[in-house]
Amino acid sequence: MKPENKLSQSVQQLANTNEVTIVQAIGELRKFGKDAVPVLVDALKEKGSLRNIAADAGDAAEPLARLLESDEEDTRMAAAMSLMRIGQPSLPFLLALAKRYEGPTCFWASWCISWIDPSKIEKNMYECLKQEQENPTGSVTPFAAEEALGKIIAFQLKDKGDV
Repeated sequence: MKPENKLSQSVQQLANTNEVTIVQAIGELRKFGKDAVPVLVDALKEKGSLRNIAADAGDAAEPLARLLESDEEDTRMAAAMSLMRIGQPSLPFLLALAKRYEGPTCFWASWCISWIDPSKIEKNMYECLKQEQENPTGSVTPFAAEEALGKIIAFQLKDKGDV
């Protein structure tokens, strides 16, 4: 199977309802590193597929947020993607985690917040994202950090009327 087909297949597996399948798909995506980011972004823009999975999953936000405290990077990344898709109902839990923790928990919570509502990003969250971009602890995190920082900067420019 061609690498790009394997990448697309892994992204589509994220839409699966089985958590084990999702975590396995994330593990596969990590192998693609930065090449996976554009494919993931495109998949999240599509109607249906990944974007609507969590439309009615607001009740899952709190237990998913607790998964950001996991020692397993794949678990944190899967939870972060789900929380980002859930959107606004996730914010109270994400904000609490980003304020209480440093390191990976703060990073993934801040990443989610930047996608959901970049106006909620505080200095410690921005610094956490910047730290991960400059000194990555994982193969995907520097690209996720760059994307989140871009969203924050775009929001700030738009808010100031510069865009």
